[in-house]
Amino acid sequence: MKSSYLKSAFIATTSHLIDGGRAREVQSSLSWPLIDYFYLRCERLVVLELPLPRKGMVYRPQAVRYLNGKFIERKIMPWILCWPFIIPQNQLRPRTYLRLKIRDIVAVVWFMLFYRQRYELFIGVESLLAILGGFLKKLGVARKTVYYISDWAPRRYRNNLLNWFYIKMDWWACLLSDFIWNFTYTIGEARRNILKFPMEKAGKELWVPFGFIPDGVALPQEKDIDLRRLVYCGGIGPEYGVDLIIDGLALIKKEIPNIKLDILGSGGGVEVLQDRAKHLGLDENIVWHGYISNRQEILSYYLKAAVSLAPYAPLENSVKRYGDVIKIREAIGCGLPVITTNVPPSHKEILEKGLGEVIDYSPESLASAVIRLLNNRDYYFSMRRRVIESSKDNLWENIYDRTLQAMGYDNRVLYARGFQ
Repeated sequence: MKSSYLKSAFIATTSHLIDGGRAREVQSSLSWPLIDYFYLRCERLVVLELPLPRKGMVYRPQAVRYLNGKFIERKIMPWILCWPFIIPQNQLRPRTYLRLKIRDIVAVVWFMLFYRQRYELFIGVESLLAILGGFLKKLGVARKTVYYISDWAPRRYRNNLLNWFYIKMDWWACLLSDFIWNFTYTIGEARRNILKFPMEKAGKELWVPFGFIPDGVALPQEKDIDLRRLVYCGGIGPEYGVDLIIDGLALIKKEIPNIKLDILGSGGGVEVLQDRAKHLGLDENIVWHGYISNRQEILSYYLKAAVSLAPYAPLENSVKRYGDVIKIREAIGCGLPVITTNVPPSHKEILEKGLGEVIDYSPESLASAVIRLLNNRDYYFSMRRRVIESSKDNLWENIYDRTLQAMGYDNRVLYARGFQ
């Protein structure tokens, strides 16, 4: 059967479109990869931003609209509809707010009424939005719906009642959607094996991992690779394994005295780790950069390094068992072999494709892997070449191409890329 191209799409996402400086928010956002892909492939596109609370960010819902590959307008929801849901800046926390969930429902309904159009495809980037998409389909506003899920775990909240409701919402979203885009294959496995969902009654599940945005990345030549430099980028906390890295680095230093490590990130307990590093005599080997928001700067540290470290702790309820780790995808995009544990689902891809090493959670195992890579040029560069080749599959465009094909749509570009 011949595939048809996608004529129109409405995408509702909690990712930010713009940052506090009114520039594109691209570091960990799904919004722009979706926009950049779909506005060139469908006649009509609306992307609705329903931002989560962050200090310094505007979180009035707003939508961008494209027609025939051209940007038409940015529309912000009227202030009068937003004020009941405003959270004062001094009360903002990284948590779930019921009032913002109500705001999201109001925003989707308002923008649908404002544009007064029907859509071939509705993509909801979280369970509530996918459920709304299901109801819009029943009303005839959307023909097909997608539940796009990224940050997920069967035990997301400590509060039993809240977690029960979260799981119920996930199931309703699966049931009401034609397609379910999972960031990792382990999400689908957990629904079947842990939650016992009868997924044969739900939409078709597809693996749609986090992609890489090149942003003009130019990989260094092999002769310019610093085989004495490591990089860690991410949070500082029990599940991230930075304490393991510190202890492992002390062992690495015995074999590679001039080893260097860039640590990009912040979090609780960083002072304890810094004291630990000082006690182990690693002051000259570690540079603590703190939190960096500029993605170009982050990528520059990846490009300077030889190996990326992502040794997640095997905690029983770690959400990293179900999420696609962005820093692993970024490292692969920059040509870096990755050293990780068997916690993130992408560890299987690293093993199967030979993109790094998967270690036991111990300083000795980490040190052994680093020394093996950095002291054997042939081994290291053969691995690096595999990483670079594999990174092509990790681009958003290729990921969404595969996804649209699996859904029965033509993925060809219809319009020339223009200024947004």
